[in-house]
Amino acid sequence: MDSIAAIRSRDALAFSVLDSEVRLAILDSLYDLTVASGPIAGNAAYSTIKADVGVEDSGRFSYHLDKLTDQFVTKTESGYRLAESGREVVRLRRTGILTDDPTVEAEPVDGECYRCGGEIRAFYRRGYLVTQCQECIGLIDHELVLDGALASLAYPPSGVSGVDIETAFERSHLRSVHTFRAMADGFCPNCGHDVTVTLPPAEGEEPGDDGYGFRHVNHDGMIRFACDHCGRRHIAHPLYATDDREPMADFFARNGVDPGWDRIATVMSWPVIADGDDLVYETPDGIRFRVDEDLDVSRD
Repeated sequence: MDSIAAIRSRDALAFSVLDSEVRLAILDSLYDLTVASGPIAGNAAYSTIKADVGVEDSGRFSYHLDKLTDQFVTKTESGYRLAESGREVVRLRRTGILTDDPTVEAEPVDGECYRCGGEIRAFYRRGYLVTQCQECIGLIDHELVLDGALASLAYPPSGVSGVDIETAFERSHLRSVHTFRAMADGFCPNCGHDVTVTLPPAEGEEPGDDGYGFRHVNHDGMIRFACDHCGRRHIAHPLYATDDREPMADFFARNGVDPGWDRIATVMSWPVIADGDDLVYETPDGIRFRVDEDLDVSRD
């Protein structure tokens, strides 16, 4: 296995290759010109890319194109196309996450607090879409989080550009459930590696470093997802993370509870007890859902 130092060295070299406005413009041009993604993408001719980027000096343009070729750009018999790494660079830049830092002020959104039934509002700050209740303590107890926070979701700046906060609120929660579903299936949607699921510590036990996150959450029924490779971590509700499986898929369909905030607000309002190594949640109608350490859900 490569050493961490060797990986860092290769990463530093890759980022240094991208340290040029002309090279970034070439990647943007190829992305727009070839359109399709994947190995069947079209090609763009040297002259077409050069004209699109607007570099008149052929020697200068060739120098920058050559620096990208093989690593971010693929040269073919009929021209050039982006390698997948090149597409990822363009897609990441277009999210704005590297350079943009917008703030969207708090506004009321359609939904209610799952703790107290109060009105909720949403705002965007420092890369997070935050849902907040102004009438109770909320879910997250941390000095860096405002009182009343019910959810704080990492969300790219592009997601709040040109849309109202209500739309961003809805989309951010729909996006999050896809992440949680993948991690509940045992893999990280970010890097594809294995995910470890941790249930909250038993009563009387200290969370410790391995239980990172639990001590900051005002709910006994949350679980932690942790990627074993990239370190991505999330605290989530297990019945929300498994909302596309039975028995939860059938329950939500029968009761007309839509994906997104409505589903998380529904399950977060249910009381939970620990039964041995399992977590047991009870609906207002007395239906009980049991979750074991493998994240298998059954109806008691």
